[in-house]
Amino acid sequence: MNYLRDMLLNNKSKKKLIIELLFLISIIISSAFELIFSEFGYQRLLNFTENILFALILIIPLSFLNSKKPCFFYFNIVFVFFNIILFFETSYYYIFNVDISPSAIYVLLETNKFETKEFLSFYLDGYIIVYGLFLLLLVIISVLADNKKLLYVKKSALGTKPLVLSLIIVLFVLKATPLRHQNLPYLLLKSFYVVYYESGVINASAYKSEKGIFNHTETANNNKKKLYVVIIGESTTSNNMSLYGYNRKTNPLLSKQEGLSVFKDVISPHAGTTASITKAFSLQDYEQSSTSQGSIIQLLNAANHETYWVSNQEPVGFAETDITKVIKACKNKIYFSTKSSEDTRLYDDVIFDKLDEVINKKENNKILFIHLQGTHIYYKNRYPERFNVFKNNVNNKIISKAHDFEIINEYDNAVLYNDYIVNTIIQKIKHTNNESFVLYFSDHGEEVYHTIKFVGHNDDVGTLPMFQIPFMLWQSETFKKNNSIEIDLDRPYMTDDLFHSIAHLCDVSNKHVNLKKSIFSKSFKKRKRIILNNKDYDSLYVIENKKKN
Repeated sequence: MNYLRDMLLNNKSKKKLIIELLFLISIIISSAFELIFSEFGYQRLLNFTENILFALILIIPLSFLNSKKPCFFYFNIVFVFFNIILFFETSYYYIFNVDISPSAIYVLLETNKFETKEFLSFYLDGYIIVYGLFLLLLVIISVLADNKKLLYVKKSALGTKPLVLSLIIVLFVLKATPLRHQNLPYLLLKSFYVVYYESGVINASAYKSEKGIFNHTETANNNKKKLYVVIIGESTTSNNMSLYGYNRKTNPLLSKQEGLSVFKDVISPHAGTTASITKAFSLQDYEQSSTSQGSIIQLLNAANHETYWVSNQEPVGFAETDITKVIKACKNKIYFSTKSSEDTRLYDDVIFDKLDEVINKKENNKILFIHLQGTHIYYKNRYPERFNVFKNNVNNKIISKAHDFEIINEYDNAVLYNDYIVNTIIQKIKHTNNESFVLYFSDHGEEVYHTIKFVGHNDDVGTLPMFQIPFMLWQSETFKKNNSIEIDLDRPYMTDDLFHSIAHLCDVSNKHVNLKKSIFSKSFKKRKRIILNNKDYDSLYVIENKKKN
């Protein structure tokens, strides 16, 4: 091992270990931060080992540099890079108690700047700041200290072959073992590949044209005046809704809404907006992610519906949101929250005027998709002060801090305001006396201290409340008379089949529409609901209930 010592160290004893020590101190600080807030386990050992190997990969090239200045600049660049990687890996684990994954990175790429600001405001706490300051101090020391002499490494007397061999061995170990799943640069590259590949699928020509692949589409009663509305909620779990048995009256208006059908057993396919809505509004599902391409918007266009997309969310994120691509064919698109808007408190009632405008338009067949901010983090930004109703502590055995109870109150207030928004939309549609329906569902659920000490949604964490969503349908009397749909409130359903249910509600027929996948069909066929990398939701639900009892 003498050549390795020669490779990494200067030949003067007082200059030994300066390189390794700085890297090692960063690794020890990060590992200690993780262990303070979590139990030691196999994954933490893997992460520690990966950090050591990754540090070696960055250090070994120093021996190829023959002058002091390049050595000094290279060291500082890779040391800053290494600490940034450590900070993101460790902070993510601290927040979510799971290792970062390509899917999590993909979600982060899809997040717009206002969601990022709210995410940081919600999760960034004093512990993360102190940890970051420790790493920053090490970086400042390495950059500002006069270390050009200390960091200069003489070329190994044994030549470059042992160095290259060492680098290859370390890279092979990192790549060929589970250690690669701990390495953020590797995960970033993999995620960018996923983004590129998935964007290529969604960006296919089938999604660009107005009618797509939906030839020979049929619909009944085109001459009758129809007004259909689909409301997409955000981050709303059924667990905090009194309509679903929650002990707070978070749905005082919808609970009194006549003719409202509340489905009890509906889940989302993912715990993130992009993946869930992309599957809900396209032919994609967990069984066939890309074999059939086409959106519900294109199908309705082909059936001569005037399609509207009204959103209180920003249209694109860093990687251009796949939702935007799926609804590209929509004839009319209105976004209230845009890049020019700095107001993160743009409440969902902003859509009411546009809804009135669409209602008053003279088209016969209109379908309006409304994408709400709903109950998205930061919860207290989702409702005006008059809806700040819940202020007392709830009965919760998972938490004890006043701040945590305050978060639950904020979430419940957001659910209360969402109740007002959805009910108001139904009332507006009801007063038109058209043949109408209003379908409401949430893109995914939310964990708010239901099963673990965690707030938010993340497929890697993957608790059941993140998938358990409200799903409800209101029908006008005219719609009931002219359409034959079956209401079974206990049907187990996952919204990756929503394409077929919306097509059924709109009475649109096409070879790609499968009524066995419509929750409103007499021929509905129950299927496995697969979430969290091939896990059966219903089996997980049984296990979770046994734990509670």
